[in-house]
Amino acid sequence: MSRGRAVNACCVRWAVRGLASRRAWRIPKVAGAMAPLGEGSDDPVLPDLPRGPLHAARARASFPWKELALFWEGPDMLRFKKNIFSALENDPLFAHPPGSLSLEKYRELTFLRCKRVFEYDFLRVEDLLGSPLRVLALIQCLGMYDWSLATKFFLHTLTFGSAIYSSGSERHFKYLPKIFTMEIFGCFALTEVSHGSNTKAMRTTAHYDPTTEELIIHSPDFEAAKFWVGNLGKTATHAVVFAQLYTPGGQCHGLHPFVVQIRDPKTLLPMPGVMVGDIGRKLGQNGLDNGFAMFHKVRIPRQDLLNRSGDITPEGTYVTHVKDARQHFSESLGSLSSGRVAIAGMSVVNLKLAVSIALRFSATRRQFGPTDEEEVPVLEYPMQQWRLLPYLAAAYALDHFSKSLFLDLVELQQGLLGKDRSARQAELGREIHALASAGKPLASWTAQRGIQECREACGGHGYLAMNRLGDLRDDNDPNCTYEGDNSVLLQQTSNYLLGLLVRRDQGGARIESPLKTVDFLEAYPNLLGHRFEGSSPEDCLDSSVPLAAYEWLVCYLLRESYQKLNQEKQSGSNDFEARNNCQVRVCFKGCFSNDSLLIPAPSCPW
Repeated sequence: MSRGRAVNACCVRWAVRGLASRRAWRIPKVAGAMAPLGEGSDDPVLPDLPRGPLHAARARASFPWKELALFWEGPDMLRFKKNIFSALENDPLFAHPPGSLSLEKYRELTFLRCKRVFEYDFLRVEDLLGSPLRVLALIQCLGMYDWSLATKFFLHTLTFGSAIYSSGSERHFKYLPKIFTMEIFGCFALTEVSHGSNTKAMRTTAHYDPTTEELIIHSPDFEAAKFWVGNLGKTATHAVVFAQLYTPGGQCHGLHPFVVQIRDPKTLLPMPGVMVGDIGRKLGQNGLDNGFAMFHKVRIPRQDLLNRSGDITPEGTYVTHVKDARQHFSESLGSLSSGRVAIAGMSVVNLKLAVSIALRFSATRRQFGPTDEEEVPVLEYPMQQWRLLPYLAAAYALDHFSKSLFLDLVELQQGLLGKDRSARQAELGREIHALASAGKPLASWTAQRGIQECREACGGHGYLAMNRLGDLRDDNDPNCTYEGDNSVLLQQTSNYLLGLLVRRDQGGARIESPLKTVDFLEAYPNLLGHRFEGSSPEDCLDSSVPLAAYEWLVCYLLRESYQKLNQEKQSGSNDFEARNNCQVRVCFKGCFSNDSLLIPAPSCPW
């Protein structure tokens, strides 16, 4: 898929650019971070590692690992993570039980653990905007322990809570303290049995009754049932439910979010008119209770419409500050971007864990050697390095990318809360949507392939359940589909990129964006005439080289896709048919290998 490669290349280009500059204004270096911290230092944040089979390999390192950790994380974040891990390690509730648990027991235990995480008070409400990277760090630390727990916590706090916070107004903030005390437990109900990616076609309805000032939430049939909703199966008491809003007279105003009570918080019995249940065992993350719900004329107060983009007066008049229907739709679904950005970070954690397991095993596993008496660690073989080290590099690049994009998302949400309706704010929303729609596929697919490569690189031992590679593979798998199927998401980003070219060609508008991720396209198509003229390996080590290569690649693929799209339209295809016929076209002929955007083939001019 050429356009898919274009948007993935654009994301990698963004990460390369960010790593080259470190974007010090966003994730600052810590004063004294590079101070010497040699072995033997009694540091409570970074204690010396115990001696063992890995000691010899670690002693040969060409850099001090403590300095790298401080540079990458900073002492405050390292201390925060250490507190989380220490709490989990010393709490019997988090001890991994021997053997496997029944589905019911696993889900009960996951809920109790989630409750205990809130009791530890690792995060406060003010941290959501004041220390946003702590939110991400807590979810990722919990994920390193168990993704069922992390996802349960993430869906309740970040997805449900963020949807209320960013899509609602002051009248909805009463729910936020109840989220952190677990007085209520939330979920995000968008997907239906018959529709997932095509969100505009969701069939749950919300009709307004002015005589009682209530909204009537209704599922017309089973195909309109909310489905795959995390936390809904057993534990959610409230949901942000997306439904088509109808005012008196039958006019539909499109998809809107509503806060709907699902269960009684004290008994967990369904509310009247709500049919709710668990969808059963999955391929992974079985501690998370994914569920379904149908609504039979469930009445909720008018005030439970999350009204940042549109509201209803008591008399039934629809009011909105958004004049463009597409902008209204994107504002209604703006909370999806936070989920996609978080999933990118979750995927990176899976890749980190898999690469760490495989590299440590490879440093101790000895096979063959120059003599029968002397065997060599398999990590010393170039083939093993070729298999694993690119994924180690990818973990660093994608870790920086996901954190920085998360901070960009926080900036966007702060603007929304401040009622910033400037052109820059609108463009920032479109840019972050495009980056999140490409970043999630890039991170989750890279993790998927990386975990499999790590499993195979560990040989037969990699197939043992105790090494966790199988669990990582299964738990990472849904990252490729939930919050948007990866292949469909890439089309959203490609539409954004192609739209920039259309706007420039039709009106002469400059190509620029708030985060400057697409500013290089202003040099299109002249940039395609550039050629790499390096004469030595050292020339390739300059960070500007891969950056220029990805800029060239994006421009090339965009040109091919843009030309194909225009050809389709000129031949009589409508817009839908033209875009369909472009989605699977392989425009980029052999410059980059099919399975990697990181390894150029000999025919590439770079």
